Amino acid sequence: MKLFIARHGEASFDADTDFSRPLTQRGIDQTRVLADQNLSTLNEVRSIWASPLLRAQQTAKIYQEILELDIHTQPFITPDSSPKQVLRQLSKANLDSLLIVSHQPLVGDLVSLLVEGNCFQPHPFVTSELVVLECDMFEPGLSHLIKDIIPV
Repeated sequence: MKLFIARHGEASFDADTDFSRPLTQRGIDQTRVLADQNLSTLNEVRSIWASPLLRAQQTAKIYQEILELDIHTQPFITPDSSPKQVLRQLSKANLDSLLIVSHQPLVGDLVSLLVEGNCFQPHPFVTSELVVLECDMFEPGLSHLIKDIIPV
């Protein structure tokens, strides 16, 4: 199984709530360029899960347009969600290739848990970054980071 984990694009702080922070033009542009330049890798994605927060939804929409896949909004992948809960949900899903679009600290903790077996040194995601993992099982420490794509 391939697991693609993306942090949302750069977001504005000009919003009434954290939930409603939109992407900046830079966040839109960086995500689109990253996705376009890595289409051969991303073509393996079969499903998109996104956080319900606006900036993640907007980021997922960019991937949706390029990959022509539906977005499945998941309430358990918000910034403060538990990476162990995400692992439980991933284990229930019968998918061979999934893109998760979410936030720090969740995405950093999730990569650390899957690859290192713990969350002591979270992966330091920048906005619009995409990490690709190879996972035999969704258990701590049983995944391998095969690609880390940082936006330009």
